[in-house]
Amino acid sequence: MNARRQANKQVPIDMGLRISQAERKTWVSIALVRAGAMFSAPTLMVGAALGIGMALSGAALAVLCGYGFVVLYMSFIAMQASDLGLPTAILTAPSLGKAGARYLVALIVGIVTIGWFGVQTAVCGSSLSFMLNDVFGISLAPQICSVLLGILMLVTAVIGFDGLKWISTIAAPLLMAVCIYGVGYALLSSGSTEVLFGYVAPAQDAIGFIAGVHMAIGLYAFAGCTAGDFARFAPTRKAAVLSTVLGVLPAGFIALMAAAALAIVTGIDDVAVLMNSIGLPLVGLIALVLSAWTVNAGNVYSAGLGFAVMLGQDESGSKLTTLVSGIVGIVLAVVGILDQFQTWLSVLSAIAPAMAGVMIADYWIIRKANPNNFQACEGVSLVGVAALVAGMLCALLTSGTFAVITGLAWLDFSFFIAPVNGLVIAIVVYVMAYKLSGQMSYLGSVCIKTPEQTECER
Repeated sequence: MNARRQANKQVPIDMGLRISQAERKTWVSIALVRAGAMFSAPTLMVGAALGIGMALSGAALAVLCGYGFVVLYMSFIAMQASDLGLPTAILTAPSLGKAGARYLVALIVGIVTIGWFGVQTAVCGSSLSFMLNDVFGISLAPQICSVLLGILMLVTAVIGFDGLKWISTIAAPLLMAVCIYGVGYALLSSGSTEVLFGYVAPAQDAIGFIAGVHMAIGLYAFAGCTAGDFARFAPTRKAAVLSTVLGVLPAGFIALMAAAALAIVTGIDDVAVLMNSIGLPLVGLIALVLSAWTVNAGNVYSAGLGFAVMLGQDESGSKLTTLVSGIVGIVLAVVGILDQFQTWLSVLSAIAPAMAGVMIADYWIIRKANPNNFQACEGVSLVGVAALVAGMLCALLTSGTFAVITGLAWLDFSFFIAPVNGLVIAIVVYVMAYKLSGQMSYLGSVCIKTPEQTECER
């Protein structure tokens, strides 16, 4: 199977984290976990912005294209994870090297999850501040509310709180019910559906189609890149794809469209004001906070664990790194990360597809999708790092991200759909650099059957 072995010796990866076949789950159970995570504060923000800026039909098309792209690359990563039974951090080792996967991926995951912690904390803090003032006449600054809620979320992540498992089962459905109720409440109040289906976005609020697609991709791009963390429990490639497609697209579409419709019929795209306008402000706030609480506890825990691993510690040593990560997230919420939310989405839509492209190129093109070829060099793979950086830069340069940054507009080369550009460039650069560097080659066609320690069909 191996045509030649070069000096850059590759060795099998430690499979201590492999999920055995006995531990695998049905695609339905995995899909339900994915679907339950689709309703969140950032979802409401993006859905509301798309609704106000694109009207319902435009928002629907942007969401389908954006989420469709994410699900496409997500499916390839999910199948790889199913083949190997390994989490994302290990799946990146062959393409980035063992050290590259340990340090670079941990750093990226840590930064991204801390950023999301800050975003969700800020949304909840702003919503709590608005409701306290509007309903109870209590004036409390959004920053103070963000700090209080952030501390609550952080403490439960550091010391643990079993009740979060129970809260997570009701948070997303409750938030979905509140949004649907809000749409119905607003439509009944207006007495006509014309306000929803006849809406035309004002010129000052209009969002272009490509920009809308970028927002949809950015919202779920990183979750798509880390699909292996859930998909490793899928027993087959088919189950991995089914859990991805049916777990993400329907629920994600409904979540974003509910938020878009709610924003259109109320004329409000500010989530804090939106939750207070639907006739059940307290219930809306509770649903928002519970949803953010469960997701954010996981965000900051993942960040802390990633940094702990990067520093050579095990899970028991992650409490300090989790605490520090949470404090940084709270600071981001206080200093105004929400003001840069669209830029944040642009950055995510650049990073995640590029990382996915490197993983896809290595496993599906170089290693022929054969688990028997799953090996990694001990240090850092310069080929993988170069491809990752090239893909990220391409996506950032063609996304318009630099156009809104003072002094960097000259770096804007907007073209096509930036995340797609980044994914393609990452794949092309990786394959070319890998072959030119003379590393290990693998003969045969792509493996079309998942081996359980058996030979692939070729």
